[in-house]
Amino acid sequence: MNQPNTIYDVLVMLANYLQQRATQFEQLGKASVDPRAGILLEHLVELETHSMQVIEAEMQQFTPEHSTYLIAGPKVSSDAMHAAECRCEDEPSFQDTLSCALTSDRRLDELLDRIEDCSAAPSVIDLAKRLRDLERTKDQQIAKFTRED
Repeated sequence: MNQPNTIYDVLVMLANYLQQRATQFEQLGKASVDPRAGILLEHLVELETHSMQVIEAEMQQFTPEHSTYLIAGPKVSSDAMHAAECRCEDEPSFQDTLSCALTSDRRLDELLDRIEDCSAAPSVIDLAKRLRDLERTKDQQIAKFTRED
């Protein structure tokens, strides 16, 4: 696995990761026989696609040549890939889908940690904060979407 050296590298990795998640959730949604899981998977595709668009907008603020280099810090682990390699069954139940959506963000957290902990630049720290806020909002939306009263 390549380790990111610049903020732009991390953003590329995030965009690729979110694309993989959206694609995986879309494929699972097509195969799902559980109607609630199918609806949740459609919602997850929308959320991941929106996050990817946010990341791509951030990438437009940087050029690879002028991107801030990251100081030495935590490495991104090779085993933090649950969502991109979603281990859900081919026909996931609603609970399987929900579990995958809520526990699959370890890689994303590691990438955001890499941004947050490896630069003193206020703009970079603010970027990490905005991206974490976006992830919290997604988690809240999933929670509201799946709440059963």
